[in-house]
Amino acid sequence: MIIAPHYSNDSSNTDAHHLTTINNNTNCTTNAHIVTSGAQAWAQQRSANLFFWIDLSNGIPVIIATYLLGVYTPRLGIRLVAMIPMSGLSIQISIWLAIIYFHLADYWWIIASIIVGLSGSGSVLIFVLHLIVTSCTTERERSSRFVLLGAITTSLSAVASFAVGYYIAWRGFTDLFWVALVLQLLSIVVGLRFIKPSHFIVETSATSRCRNHSVELSTNANNVHIREPSKAWTEFFEVFTVFTFNRRSHKKSISLYVTLLAFAFYTFTSSSMAVFLWYLLGVPFCWSSKEIGNYSALSSIASAVLRVLGIEALTRFGASDPFICVISHILFCGSAIWIAFAQHNWAIYVTLLINPFTTYQGSLTWSMISKWLEPHERSHAFTFVTETHVIMMAAGGSFFNWFYARTVVYNRSFTFLLAAGLNAIPFILNM
Repeated sequence: MIIAPHYSNDSSNTDAHHLTTINNNTNCTTNAHIVTSGAQAWAQQRSANLFFWIDLSNGIPVIIATYLLGVYTPRLGIRLVAMIPMSGLSIQISIWLAIIYFHLADYWWIIASIIVGLSGSGSVLIFVLHLIVTSCTTERERSSRFVLLGAITTSLSAVASFAVGYYIAWRGFTDLFWVALVLQLLSIVVGLRFIKPSHFIVETSATSRCRNHSVELSTNANNVHIREPSKAWTEFFEVFTVFTFNRRSHKKSISLYVTLLAFAFYTFTSSSMAVFLWYLLGVPFCWSSKEIGNYSALSSIASAVLRVLGIEALTRFGASDPFICVISHILFCGSAIWIAFAQHNWAIYVTLLINPFTTYQGSLTWSMISKWLEPHERSHAFTFVTETHVIMMAAGGSFFNWFYARTVVYNRSFTFLLAAGLNAIPFILNM
């Protein structure tokens, strides 16, 4: 079955034309799954349009919520900030279940998407986790710990991908929503129990100035500390000023800007893998959903293991973080080109040995900028990095899906060749 992603505001007739054209020119016969019926095209069109509006309605709220929660994390506390997206995800799953059981209209999917976007979604949870790792590690071990965090989350997703694929084939997907809701509520309980706000104090420039001022003006007689109340509105703009040249040496400032640019371009190009699913569904692979689930699980396991082994080996040999990123980008280009010219299943599985080493830029960026910043600057800097990740993933995913839908009939692999070419930008920036 061929599913062509088509994100646009064109008329329904235009959507149907694109989907029908793609189906007629890329039929799969290997697994005897030939789908060219008008009903399938109509279903794909409706699904594509619905997901387009879901993504669109989620994008702006999640960007705004991520910024606000990131800026005011020092005031709200890490535990409360972590609970907000967890609660939003719980509400979203609850609405999904209501849609299934009560046959609600399609716009409820969009409402659920807006709610989870306003809670910050997973981007805020990633932000909180990186703050916790930074506060609990030294500079020497921080890079490997960020990679280890990514490996742990990848391992858990591998177990989920493997189990979900087989469970859907056995019992369907409704039970999985109930399981997801229970696990989400359990995560809230665990967070309330084990995340202690007093253990993770997030500093800002305001709190740092107040602390220094109180030390200078304290009296030994009554041990009174005078603290200046910080203004909430001044913190709102600090995300944009945290990287200014007057805060640190010229060399450090240049390094920060180059690292942030490399991270932005890496995030954009890596989002090209959003079309990998459509690529595997088409000729010459024609994979079924079970085959894709098995590959995803193996990919997550390989990534979790090899990523940690790779960073440990490179660190032992004395490789710096930028040099590790350079190697990572070279391997990404090689993997994308390999996928573009692959014609057999074994060639796709070979990428399992390469892909784990292509994601170091995403993990090491947090470590690199934390080493160049003062402790009170990290919260706002991490907010900026999180915002960059959210925006570039949304822009990149939309662009590559749009580009793939319009080139798949003529050259299915051109999207990956384009991604490999664009990845030369972060490669050069890390040199």
